[in-house]
Amino acid sequence: MRLLIPALLALTFVGCSCQRQNQDQADGDQAAPPPAQAAPPAEPSAAELRAQALEKQRLEDSAEAVETLHTYLQKVGSGKTEDAAKHWAYQRQPRGNEESDLRSLKNLRGLRIENDAPKALDDEPRPETLEVPVDLRASLENGESRRYKGWYRMRRNSVDRHWELTAVSISATLQ
Repeated sequence: MRLLIPALLALTFVGCSCQRQNQDQADGDQAAPPPAQAAPPAEPSAAELRAQALEKQRLEDSAEAVETLHTYLQKVGSGKTEDAAKHWAYQRQPRGNEESDLRSLKNLRGLRIENDAPKALDDEPRPETLEVPVDLRASLENGESRRYKGWYRMRRNSVDRHWELTAVSISATLQ
């Protein structure tokens, strides 16, 4: 019984100190001034809204051009050169070694396509011509892999507004 009394007293003080801390914190919270409310954000001006809309349209145009290029390269990689030719302006084929030996690969197992951001080649608010830097990695069935670097130039067709290829410079690189 003698041991029980000191234990109960100790619990009483522990409970009191916790309550005091909580009460002190509550008092401190009440005494602190309320935080200043931030001013509501200013509405963007008409010029800012136009600039944002134009930038969004540029990004969409670039994404559309890159998608067209990827579709073209997928068709080249799968051996559908006739379908791939439809992505060129005037349905021309790349001349000579413009695409290195990419079109002549017969035992292609996979083609990894990486590109950097397209660069506008004109000063239009919405570019009509772009250059897309590419890094291609071709895996062949015999285990060999090849790497190609270069760029494709594209323009927006003035009639139906789709992107088409106009020039290319791709070369094989050493690994």
